[in-house]
Amino acid sequence: MSLRPARNYRRLQRPYTRKEYIKSIPYSKIQKFNHGNVHGKFDYEIRLVATASFQVRSNALEAARMTVMAQLRKRLPSDEHYFFKIVPYPHHILRKHAMAGVHKAERLQKGMRLAFGKPDGRAAQIRTGDVIMFLRVNKEHLEVGKYAMKLAKLKIPFMTKLEIVELD
Repeated sequence: MSLRPARNYRRLQRPYTRKEYIKSIPYSKIQKFNHGNVHGKFDYEIRLVATASFQVRSNALEAARMTVMAQLRKRLPSDEHYFFKIVPYPHHILRKHAMAGVHKAERLQKGMRLAFGKPDGRAAQIRTGDVIMFLRVNKEHLEVGKYAMKLAKLKIPFMTKLEIVELD
């Protein structure tokens, strides 16, 4: 079964994170947050920065991570030539009202309007100006890094931009 549209979860809500009160907590889809050479010296940092406040599901962060890693593995000789990190952790637990997603529903129903719902997934709450992910590379691999982050930007909601920062 497919996921609900992102517009249902994009708006920031009060964080729902009290795990001791929740019976079944869905796992985060993100497998790994750091990749490559953690202690290396690099010339440039390519950042994916939020231009608005929103929530992003862990599924979307994992899809962006897989896209970047696929491009870097295909185009760079080894893991020593980059450092890639996903910054936010998906703490917020999303809830789904079961009535809203019934079979062949054309729209969301309005019955039982403020129902609490069951845990459905996880999301990271991102504020304006937060760095979502960054990639550090040397000058000769800057174009590869830009292209990989541009593809990752497509996997995340549209309220983001790429920044290229020269490191000391």
